Amino acid sequence: MGTKFQQELRKELNSFFEQEEKKFSKKDLIKIDLHCHDHNSDVTDELLGRILNVQETWLKTEDLVNSLRANNCDVVTITNHNSALSNFQLLDKGIDALVGAEFSCIVPDYEIGIHVLAYGFTKEHEVVMLELRENLYDFLKYCRKNDIPTIWAHPLFHYKSQGIPPFDFFCKLSLLFERFEVVNGQRNTWQNLLIKIWLENTTKEDFDAWAKKFNIDPYEYCNFPYKKVFTGGSDSHMGIFAGQTGSYLYVRDLENRKKKEKLSDLALEAIKKGDIAVYGSNQNTEKLTVAFIDYFNQICLNFKDPGLNRLLLHKGSVIDKTISFIISNAISEIQNHKVTIKFIDLFHKSFLGKIPNHFRKLLISKAYKPIFDSAVQIAEAGKDKTPGSVKKYSEQINKISDQLNHVLFSRLKKKLDEIDFDKKFENTSLDNIISFLELPTNLRKYSGNKEPKNSKMAYPDIPKFLDGLSFPMLTSLIILAANFTSSKTLTKLRPLYNQFAEKTGKLKHPKRMLWLTDTYGDKNGVSMSLQAMHEEIKKRNLPIDILVCSDKIKPDDHLIVLKPEMTFTLPFYKQQELRIPNFLKIHSIFQQNEYDRIICSTEGIMGLASLYLKHAFSVPTNFYIHTDWITFTKDVLGFDIHEINRVRRYLRAYYGAFDKLFVLNTDQKTWLNSNEMGFKDEDVIVTAHWVDEIFKPIVDHFKGPMSIDDTLYFMEEPGNPIILYAGRISKEKGVMELPQIYYGIKKHIPDIKIIIAGTGPAEDELKKELPEGKFTGWINHDDLPGLYSSSDLFILPSKFDTFGCVVIESMSCGLPVISYNTKGPKDIIQDEKNGYLVETIEDIIEKAVEYLSNKNKWSDFKNSAVKRSKDFNADKIVNDFLKANDL
Repeated sequence: MGTKFQQELRKELNSFFEQEEKKFSKKDLIKIDLHCHDHNSDVTDELLGRILNVQETWLKTEDLVNSLRANNCDVVTITNHNSALSNFQLLDKGIDALVGAEFSCIVPDYEIGIHVLAYGFTKEHEVVMLELRENLYDFLKYCRKNDIPTIWAHPLFHYKSQGIPPFDFFCKLSLLFERFEVVNGQRNTWQNLLIKIWLENTTKEDFDAWAKKFNIDPYEYCNFPYKKVFTGGSDSHMGIFAGQTGSYLYVRDLENRKKKEKLSDLALEAIKKGDIAVYGSNQNTEKLTVAFIDYFNQICLNFKDPGLNRLLLHKGSVIDKTISFIISNAISEIQNHKVTIKFIDLFHKSFLGKIPNHFRKLLISKAYKPIFDSAVQIAEAGKDKTPGSVKKYSEQINKISDQLNHVLFSRLKKKLDEIDFDKKFENTSLDNIISFLELPTNLRKYSGNKEPKNSKMAYPDIPKFLDGLSFPMLTSLIILAANFTSSKTLTKLRPLYNQFAEKTGKLKHPKRMLWLTDTYGDKNGVSMSLQAMHEEIKKRNLPIDILVCSDKIKPDDHLIVLKPEMTFTLPFYKQQELRIPNFLKIHSIFQQNEYDRIICSTEGIMGLASLYLKHAFSVPTNFYIHTDWITFTKDVLGFDIHEINRVRRYLRAYYGAFDKLFVLNTDQKTWLNSNEMGFKDEDVIVTAHWVDEIFKPIVDHFKGPMSIDDTLYFMEEPGNPIILYAGRISKEKGVMELPQIYYGIKKHIPDIKIIIAGTGPAEDELKKELPEGKFTGWINHDDLPGLYSSSDLFILPSKFDTFGCVVIESMSCGLPVISYNTKGPKDIIQDEKNGYLVETIEDIIEKAVEYLSNKNKWSDFKNSAVKRSKDFNADKIVNDFLKANDL
């Protein structure tokens, strides 16, 4: 059934269609699609299309006419962009047609382009109209003078606009038109209904006030300026859905009149009178996605190199021309791939309802036979001219995508398994990879495929590696690109739609956030903090869902788990498994659940997915920074200043792609707001973590037998002071300083004991350096309060932590903390009050000895630690987070 919002849209649309159906006697109705295109729409309004010299469609006129007839249209009109040629050609052949076209007109005072449908004009009229379309006001006055009816096509879509038009733009233009296309078959139901409801709610007093405000006499443009008539049209460019959305035109005594008069003349008469009822069906992006897939198919089949001179000399920005250059080369590669182009031809013919010859299936490899079967189903749907065919198309397209992804990733995994990564990359580190990604500016270096003399990278045999991957990769990308383009086309004016919903008080899009992350069930701080957030989301039933890609985690309320298409580990960073999701499924999840904003917590694959969704659905997208990558590359990976600067530039570009950044300490905010990063102060928001209620002092704890994680440990005899480290045992956490710290304290406090709780890649090395330490392994969450309460001082030797959840956990249990005076900890610990902030290892040793030797301080420090921890409570942090995300 979909979300409540989708149900509301369907209910509103169905109610509208029911009203339209009752307006006129059915026996006196002419069925017509008032908005469709064929091959004579040969110049697109889109700049990229003009640069690449591609048509809007290659659909033959006769194929469009057949599609309209198959959907029982009584009269044909073909509304090509700025051309009525197809209609005149039909008339020359003796075929009755209503002359029409879709004119691209400029509103000069706003410098915005709109589309205007016009009907019943002559060739002589058309010449003048083409000249006048650069000024909408002159164009409409001419049409009014010559009794040429016009319709404002898809009013919430415009072109040549820098940003979103002011609301006055729509108020002013509503005075100029009598007829409005409120059901466009390529637009989603939300967009269609918003303009309909707004016009219905606009009163005569509103129109009069606007006429006075803009100094406009509506009668210069309209015969009946207060009568606003609704129309419908498929806006089909491929012919697939032509006639499935349109208008019924009422002509009294039609049966007798059509014996003497042409249906096209009767249709024109009804349009002028405004005797129109709309028909169609509910849709989101399904029709447009199908249309774009077939459009991509046609481009691949018909594309010709536009030439470098055209590309360089054409109007457009450097970015536009760069994108065009990339697209041109990508299409050329597809055209050179015979298997891909054969399947593209198969799909295109299937969309036209041409069932593939089953003999061809015998020649197809086993892996692609299911795709052939889906092509047959698409062809069957192509013969079905009812609205139900859209669902059939979508189902088969998704099946094809799933099968292509299965083939692609199974083959990719097999190829990766055959590579001996340890040998292939034995001399390769992450800094080698980053250096390799620094593209040279010298064009000569791109010629040939020789490895640089000093390169430590092992260059793969790209053609050999891509063998067997090209077709499933290219074809699945076409499907994904079609979904992306259709969603972007329909949502790029989302703020405008929200504005109309606010104005009318109806069909307001729900506020819902999708939180993407690459890690959730892993044993790291990011996962722990996300799990805590998930509990708060569930407890308060917040409009937030977390999406993670995993084959181990179980779904839960507000937790969506997507199975990975493939998992692998990078040879130079084996600590974290990479899980590759199906992007089309992420796209579908976002669309079906009606999210309207995004946040992401990791810089991995899900970060890329977040940016994909941001641009596909035109939604605000924020990033939650958990990791200090500059410190990590410097102190853990040992990068030099040049390599660190490369990383900084990558981070600046990556974080700059998001709207707002959430950080966990003031140091990070200061750095991001600095000149070298350049982020605005208001776009970087400091937030925090919290710990759950089980973290509190255990009053009756004792230093005797204690069960931790089903293993018996001894917290030593009463009186022995205990220092504790809990967390990931990895070098970036500074754990290799623990031996020096422990033995330094031991010189002054001989009976000191140290416990190391956790696991990690440096565990074995640390055990060798610190044989006297008690290593507990991974500690269950519920056992941690007992461990903290049974210790006397927490040591955090990390300079890497952006926040330090362990600091809050420790202090909540009354355990003071010694940490370096850096990043997260310095925003939490109050020096000399509930812990210590230091600069060196020697300072850690000194302060630890000072504290442990003076038990008179213990009570005040412990009480202060508990008090300070309460400043980091879930309610305040979550409420501030919701406010910052406008939830």
